[in-house]
Amino acid sequence: MPVPNTVENKENCICLKCPTFSSCMSESKEGLFCATGKSGCEIEKQECICESCPIDREYQLTANLDLMEKMILKMNQFYCENGPAK
Repeated sequence: MPVPNTVENKENCICLKCPTFSSCMSESKEGLFCATGKSGCEIEKQECICESCPIDREYQLTANLDLMEKMILKMNQFYCENGPAK
């Protein structure tokens, strides 16, 4: 299920707290990557916290995955680099 780009979702978004979130993203006022897609900034991957986001739970982005799928997703989730949730 696609994540809507709404004010409520922006308020619940934890992208700003992510270790991968950069000053470039902040200056560009980016965030809510699961809805808006890839960042226009260069990504220096650190840790992805998307799975712990309330939006992930609300839209069940990872809820129906088994453990192996979650491990693979954890390595590739990075919506800021890979685009929006589908």
